[in-house]
Amino acid sequence: MIKEVGSKNFPIWLIGDSNPRNWSSDLATPLDPRHPAIHNIWTPIIDTIQDRIYRETRLRIDTATLYIRNAIENPNTKPKNTQKDWKLETRSKMDELKTIIQQHNPVFVFSFGAFAYEFVRRTLDEKPEHAHKYWGAKSLGNAFRKRVDQFDINQTNVFPFLHATIARGKFIQSHDYFCNQEGANYFEYVGKQLADIFLQYQDHLTIWI
Repeated sequence: MIKEVGSKNFPIWLIGDSNPRNWSSDLATPLDPRHPAIHNIWTPIIDTIQDRIYRETRLRIDTATLYIRNAIENPNTKPKNTQKDWKLETRSKMDELKTIIQQHNPVFVFSFGAFAYEFVRRTLDEKPEHAHKYWGAKSLGNAFRKRVDQFDINQTNVFPFLHATIARGKFIQSHDYFCNQEGANYFEYVGKQLADIFLQYQDHLTIWI
């Protein structure tokens, strides 16, 4: 599996967790579209975004140019979810990501799951630092709403997405907890709020086909 795909100059980045255990040699890229994870996490969200934007403007986001990488490559080096102090190897990966963020200034960084979100937060020097177990569906949802409210087109904005929890046994609770609403649809909830931001700033974003 190669380390990254897409253009670093594109304003939208996707940051996954780590290379899929036991599948790295069979997959070509991070978040390889043949792997089911991306379709559990990203496809329903981007479909909602594209539908909303196209109906209003006849525009579509050029998803072929998205910059995509994982927080770390080797899942065996990922800190335990209760571990607040991360090892040098993980911190060096953060430094690497920080350097390219500073060089290319993406507007949107979408992180997939608790570890990826905490990884990007630390990369951007956000405090306080947490063990990534802290970021459950409720706290990720609260963080997402805060990011929407505080969105700034002139800086890098990191938005947390759910990871595997949205496709596992407690998926109904994950919808409700993230959206803070019983019976909510997480994919529509996230997609509509992000579509609103894209529409508001459509003339300032070089993301369109």
